[in-house]
Amino acid sequence: MCTSLTLETADRKHVLARTMDFAFQLGTEVILYPRRYSWNSEADGKAHQTQYAFIGMGRKLGNILFADGVNENGLSCAALYFPGYAEYEKTIREDTVHIAPHEFVTWVLSVCKSLEDVKEKIRSLTIVEKKLDLLDTVLPLHWILSDRTGRSLTIEPRADGLKVYDNQPGVMTNSPDFIWHVTNLQQYTGIRPKQLESKEMGGLALSAFGQGLGTVGLPGDYTPPSRFVRAVYLKEHLEPAADETKGVTAAFHILANMTIPKGAVITEEDETHYTQYTSVMCNETGNYYFHHYDNRQIQKVSLFHEDLDRLEPKEFSAKAEESILELN
Repeated sequence: MCTSLTLETADRKHVLARTMDFAFQLGTEVILYPRRYSWNSEADGKAHQTQYAFIGMGRKLGNILFADGVNENGLSCAALYFPGYAEYEKTIREDTVHIAPHEFVTWVLSVCKSLEDVKEKIRSLTIVEKKLDLLDTVLPLHWILSDRTGRSLTIEPRADGLKVYDNQPGVMTNSPDFIWHVTNLQQYTGIRPKQLESKEMGGLALSAFGQGLGTVGLPGDYTPPSRFVRAVYLKEHLEPAADETKGVTAAFHILANMTIPKGAVITEEDETHYTQYTSVMCNETGNYYFHHYDNRQIQKVSLFHEDLDRLEPKEFSAKAEESILELN
């Protein structure tokens, strides 16, 4: 389970934020992928070369598995779980690029400049059913993307191919599919930040115990539908953020409402499912902010402070000396 959302600031900065919720300890670190770096697809073994440098949260597993990131053109992407709905190609298709599901973030950030570029290049992409050896399973995934326009896309692999949706709410969680979540929002049109007025009922003058009566009915559980509604509501009624720092802070505050503490959700396998990290990335500046479960201090890595033409990827280990600590 994960939650992701986009935000725009008053000075036209655009951020993509996400929680990473999982039971298996992923052991991820922030990693810079440089330009012209070669990697081989696990789907067909063919070599790919990075056109654009990007930075994101990943783990070295032969190839580097990226869960999210932002590239030098301001395109950002996050992968979220999509169980019961994700379906991939079983065979190689002629005249297309072939990747495994867990390679999508690497592929899209390394070759695409914008959402329009994604829409064009995805036409010649085949996502092949391929296990991730670390988990011994085919990852059921869908993806949210954003760029410097502030618009957002959701991409979902279904039985009849890759579905590309303009994501107007700029929010994504997990299953069911994106269209279901948008339809479900219609049930919550009465929720509002303002206090409801007092009224008389049964001869009694009734008034609220305290502030927040207008939010009665806002779901508070950790299911994907409830997190989707909660994220849309909080984003919709957020006070405008003036700049990047305020926008990043606001995104962390919203996602704190979706953060799962250890013990609150237990899987069918009796494993603890919790929020391992939260990240926020800015499309204009290439700044990547994050904190982990055991270290809530926000840390930052700046893409454009690095050598984007270095020969090998660079890892950034999390530290705990300061709040908003810049790593290099």
